[in-house]
Amino acid sequence: MGCSSGWLRKSASGTVQAAVTTGVMVVFLFAPALALAGTIFWASLKDIPGIGAVEWGMASFVQRVLKEAEEERAEAVVFEIDTLGGRVDAMLFAKDAIFRSPVKTIAFVNSKAWSAGVFLALACERIFIAPDGSIGASEPRSGGEDTEKPDPKAVSAIRAHIEALAEARGRDPQIFAGMVDREVEIPGVKEQGTLLTLSAQRALELTVVDGIARGQKEVLERAGLRGEVVTVDPSWSETLARVVTYPAVVSILLFLAFLGIFLEIMTPGFGVPGIVGIVSLLFVFGGRYLAGLSGWEPLLLFLVGMLLLILEIFVIPGFGVTGVLGIAAMGGSLYLLLRTTEQLFSLNAIFETLWYLALAGGVLLLFLLFLPYNPLWRQLGLREQSPKGESALEASPYAGLLGKEGRAKTVLRPAGMVEIEGKVYDAMSRGEFIAAGEAVVVDEVRGNVLVVRRERRSAS
Repeated sequence: MGCSSGWLRKSASGTVQAAVTTGVMVVFLFAPALALAGTIFWASLKDIPGIGAVEWGMASFVQRVLKEAEEERAEAVVFEIDTLGGRVDAMLFAKDAIFRSPVKTIAFVNSKAWSAGVFLALACERIFIAPDGSIGASEPRSGGEDTEKPDPKAVSAIRAHIEALAEARGRDPQIFAGMVDREVEIPGVKEQGTLLTLSAQRALELTVVDGIARGQKEVLERAGLRGEVVTVDPSWSETLARVVTYPAVVSILLFLAFLGIFLEIMTPGFGVPGIVGIVSLLFVFGGRYLAGLSGWEPLLLFLVGMLLLILEIFVIPGFGVTGVLGIAAMGGSLYLLLRTTEQLFSLNAIFETLWYLALAGGVLLLFLLFLPYNPLWRQLGLREQSPKGESALEASPYAGLLGKEGRAKTVLRPAGMVEIEGKVYDAMSRGEFIAAGEAVVVDEVRGNVLVVRRERRSAS
């Protein structure tokens, strides 16, 4: 009896211990699964009027959402897509982030997924669509939407890309090829010479989507998701990046930057033009930085190039190594800023760089050739008045140099330096080119700057 009782006590103790051990093991084994089922990220990818959804700021937002979801061990990320399309390079960047993410991804086409939006939806593991939604029309237009005919090379590359993506996701590649290439013919589905765009019901019939859902609740039910839904919105910096990385906005900002900086260089003191130029530059380069596309290195390289160019124009005589290095540095910084994602239209960055360099050259020529003769420019930019109402000549410490003769110390085109009575002064011509060593005479005094002209000696 004692033995039996002892055995029972041991047996009961062992049972409790086994139960505790089993419970610990169950918790240990299934805790990760329970944690994974805790959160569902819901991210909206919608158009900004006039800008579109598929831009670099949006691509950065997609990357951030996926990274946060992975760090928090979320059960899934649902991308609500409603877009007319956008930039191909930004789309490829976002598509790669979605496709390669270890987190389960689901697309909900809430209204439309056209053009680049097709790639974003197809990159996800599952696709649901609203009853009134549509998907398709993904023909690439590298020259813009107004281009009559798409580039055959671009169409071929995009078609191969979407077919490979469809195969990887277990969907019919021919259907998606018909959304990209007009020449694809699919009996009973699409005629040659047209682009394929599908309604929700037709997309379901062709297994382009996995189901039709009326909203967030139905999407989660059909996907078998039960966790807590966390809505993730773009940050202010990502929204700003979406606007300032738009090509048309970049052109305007760079023009304002060149205009403001050159205007500031040509006028004494520091004022509104300089502020406008600096802020515009910060928007251009900062937009890419905020979108996670580059560091501050391109901006620093651009400023170095501009400094070298200023030295070449206003200090160093002739045009040589300094000027070439300045242009090369500015061009290199713009290329680093504009280069694409190594996949498609890689030459676009080079063409855009050349365009912006031409824009900078045009602004510079405007200053050198036109403004020195413009009456409004002379009045606003160069004829400052002292607080006592004195003219610039009366207030200038160089008033006594008016009419003095000297020689150009550097090239004047139109700004440079002159030597008068053994001293060197800042000077500028009235737009004419004066070579170093030529005789000049002080024609006007504007604050601390002498306005000179080439001395014309009468023949004896």
